[in-house]
Amino acid sequence: MSIISVSRVTYTYPQREVPAVKNVSFSLEAGSYTAVVGLNGSGKSTLARIMSGLLDADEGGVQAAEGIRTALVFQSPKDQIICGIVSRDVAFGPQNLGLSAGEVELRTIECLNITGLLSKASSPSMALSLGQTQKEALAGIIALRPDVLVLDEAVAMLDPQSRSEIFRFLSYWVGRGNTVVHITHDVDAVRQADDVILLQDGEIVFHGSRKSFFADSTLCGLITGGDIGKSDRTDKQSSEITLACTGVSFSYGGGTVLSNINFSLRRGTLTALTGVSGSGKSTLLEIAAGLLVPGTGTVHCAARPVLCQQNSEAALFEQFAADDVAFGPRNGGVSGKALVSRVRQAMDKAGIPFASYADRQTFTLSGGEKRRLAVAGIIALDSPVVLFDEPTAGLDGPSRVKVMNLLRELAQEGRTVMFSTHRRDEADFADRELAVINGTILRDTDGESLREQIPQTVQQPLAGTKLLEMLRENAAGMNAAEKNTGPVARMKPVLKFLVFLSLFTASLAVRPLYACAALLCASLVYAAFAKYPAKRLLGSLGRVIPLLLFFCIFQMIFYPAVPGERVFVPYKYFTVTPSKLMLCLTTLIHTEAALTCIVSFTYTTPEYDIVDGLSVLLKPLALLRVPVRYTIVIVEIIFRFIPLLLDEAASIIKTQLIRGGLGKAKGAGGRIKAMLPLFVPLIIQTIKRSEALADALTERCFS
Repeated sequence: MSIISVSRVTYTYPQREVPAVKNVSFSLEAGSYTAVVGLNGSGKSTLARIMSGLLDADEGGVQAAEGIRTALVFQSPKDQIICGIVSRDVAFGPQNLGLSAGEVELRTIECLNITGLLSKASSPSMALSLGQTQKEALAGIIALRPDVLVLDEAVAMLDPQSRSEIFRFLSYWVGRGNTVVHITHDVDAVRQADDVILLQDGEIVFHGSRKSFFADSTLCGLITGGDIGKSDRTDKQSSEITLACTGVSFSYGGGTVLSNINFSLRRGTLTALTGVSGSGKSTLLEIAAGLLVPGTGTVHCAARPVLCQQNSEAALFEQFAADDVAFGPRNGGVSGKALVSRVRQAMDKAGIPFASYADRQTFTLSGGEKRRLAVAGIIALDSPVVLFDEPTAGLDGPSRVKVMNLLRELAQEGRTVMFSTHRRDEADFADRELAVINGTILRDTDGESLREQIPQTVQQPLAGTKLLEMLRENAAGMNAAEKNTGPVARMKPVLKFLVFLSLFTASLAVRPLYACAALLCASLVYAAFAKYPAKRLLGSLGRVIPLLLFFCIFQMIFYPAVPGERVFVPYKYFTVTPSKLMLCLTTLIHTEAALTCIVSFTYTTPEYDIVDGLSVLLKPLALLRVPVRYTIVIVEIIFRFIPLLLDEAASIIKTQLIRGGLGKAKGAGGRIKAMLPLFVPLIIQTIKRSEALADALTERCFS
């Protein structure tokens, strides 16, 4: 029985002349598993969004059988996360369906277990690796138990073991009579399907069985691009060490990520860095590039390495593709014909030809095209040590082969190249494999020790790493309260709210000086019971004093004196009197007491306690049929959205630093000019995140 039909669907994006999908028609049977394949930019993701109802077709339409629910797992997993805590995010959809608390909990545990995230149930969503975030996004959607599950590259960031586990689940899911549509470039994913749809330039050029697809070598070759194989070792290898880590360890928020990392890389070699999702590969690459400062150990390098990050969206600043690739070389002093030549060469090497893409607007590119453009921007820096974090994730087969051959070509040119990967064929393609297991390198297919030749130059952190550290701490700090074991932290959520609101309101409301002083003392006692670090509290209170003194000046000017009182300092409109001094003093005490309450409350109260406390406090209104659910969801979104934007800002700053955009600014004007490439993409990303959040709420059945 046909469960969903796509009939003559055509869609063209605004400001684009060529349709993304054109005259697409097919139908799906209940219990079927269909893989939709095609090159980057062929219209696959657009079709997925039309099928799930996030886009309305310009022509044609999608008809589903009565009562059928279709749900989409986004290509960018961070866009799909609503709540700041993993378990709460998975539970968000079932709660919107109006299920009982017991059923919501059962589905949450089941879906976390299926995706291998049960041990991360109480972790902040921001603390997960990109692969783990992909699992969280998948868990949140399958918790809805949709009849038609649409996956848009939902396993692209997963390690082989996790991918196999998801495939087993999908097989089980289809066996229960559900329907799966898998948008993918992964050949292993295609092998799980019953039927295959091949899109080319927005049109269906093949729709048939999996067996027929693989039997046609021409069609299959369009997607796979051929096997990468095992290439010969580069003939440019030398004994010169260009990058080495000795005894490197690193921790996030007290949790050890890397421990005693030791390796050295030679000039002209291609090295694969492997490990499961969340093993610390990205962290190690950022340490090597100078974006993170190791807790212990040192990084030695003959020349500063450059890093191409996973998040290609954050790596693009300029409006046009060629201008974006030129950003780094221009900051390095390259100009004129030399700049054009380098940009052209980098774009052609990265498989995003200068002739075709130079004048393309970056925001109109597909996900795969953006990734190739980000690679071009790093190649254009012409560094002798180049690092890539999952450079082939989300790419179609031919593009993946081109990128791997590009990495080999860079090594052949005498550069030192290291890349992270989850793919076994890519690891085998390299000269050497370093496997990160449980935070340390436990397998090294070379392992030759050349410590006596390690460069004398010690890697210095890039300018701006302190800002990155601050952003990371603020993003993580919104849910760090779960580790606090003080008396206040152990209170029930509603009691935490009542104590905080009572002290906070009183600290602002009382007027007599003695009462203000008493409330300040009470706030300090509250901070002590919250186990808020005294040094940190004094720093927070001290930082606001200059601002308060500034406002006191305004009070001296505009606040009227009491008739007949003594005037200490008469100067035109500025007068100092006992009543004004009393006002300034009480304002100072009011503010410091209120601030003490706020920082102590946030230090002891994670997101889930705030949401739970609000739920209890607003329950009387809920009984009166006031829609308090909206208020609670808004709070959850705030706790998710602010850290997400901080993380987005950090990603943009990282790429800016790598490409020389922030470190050389001089003077106030220079710093403002240097920051423009940060604010513009951050504003654009904020808008995009807001739009994605609206789509995520729709997909998670919030109305």
